Amino acid sequence: MICEKKLETAAEVRGILSLREYFDITFRFLLTVKNKKSFGKILLLSFLPMMVFLSVSCSSVVHDRLNGGFENNFEDDNPDGWTSNQLPQTAKYARLEVDNSVAHSGDKSISISISKIHPSTNTVYNWVRRVDGLKPAVYELSGWIKTEGIKSSPFIEVECWNAENKMLGSATTETLHPVTGTQNWKQVKTLFKIPPGTTKALIIAGIGSSQNSGGKVWFDDINIAPVKK
Repeated sequence: MICEKKLETAAEVRGILSLREYFDITFRFLLTVKNKKSFGKILLLSFLPMMVFLSVSCSSVVHDRLNGGFENNFEDDNPDGWTSNQLPQTAKYARLEVDNSVAHSGDKSISISISKIHPSTNTVYNWVRRVDGLKPAVYELSGWIKTEGIKSSPFIEVECWNAENKMLGSATTETLHPVTGTQNWKQVKTLFKIPPGTTKALIIAGIGSSQNSGGKVWFDDINIAPVKK
């Protein structure tokens, strides 16, 4: 991992999102679909992964820090603790998967590839990890990004939420560290402050489909570390 002081005692890392968070992520994704017929089909097909999600949501707490190197996987080969918004209806337009042949360190990374035939409507594809118990303080979110044929930058971001499921704040690497074109591994980072009342944080690695047809992005070594005063 990049930072020497890793997330360990500052937070308890959970391997699954809550059901409400899954619905929220799926709903935000569905909002990007403007065609009503496609919306209905995607909504129906989304029930299948939701049922799978219900069976996984009974999993125990994962104490593997952030698994930001993606070396630990579930039985279905998804990164342990990470969830994607991949839906069956969009599988022909985008692929969210673990790459066992490309990595910044170790043997694996996560990737998002956008099809050349992707519709013009912008759709944001994400990998998401939930982190509980971050204390109010300043943290650094960092990671490494590799791109191929990208025009609109991918991002790694954090969202802070309270117990009422209200977002209290967010920060993204895209503003200070845009990554476009075809580039080898580039480190991106941003500072963020945990607002009082935060009960969970969502770490999101993603990219929009707009201008990125035929492109691909890889993420690796994502980490959170408290900033020393």
